[in-house]
Amino acid sequence: MEPITLTVSSVGQITLPRKVRKMLGLEKGSKLDVEISEDKKTITLKRQKTFEEVMAKLDEIDKKYPSPTPDPRSKDMTASEMALEGIKDIEGDTWV
Repeated sequence: MEPITLTVSSVGQITLPRKVRKMLGLEKGSKLDVEISEDKKTITLKRQKTFEEVMAKLDEIDKKYPSPTPDPRSKDMTASEMALEGIKDIEGDTWV
């Protein structure tokens, strides 16, 4: 792809041409991350993933690695009760 020239405005803004926005899937409100090279001569713009993209990825992971089915014999416990059970497992039934 041939280079695309952008011009910096008097207030420091640049406008991405429509074909660039389309190629990157950018819409109004899209977020871009800027990476600056160590020599400070090159910047890289990366489109941030949308909420929907992140959720789709989580759904994909959940399908690949589903959560285990809870043991029907287990009882509902509060966070405090779970913490106490964890302490008992670590130290036995002796309180220190």
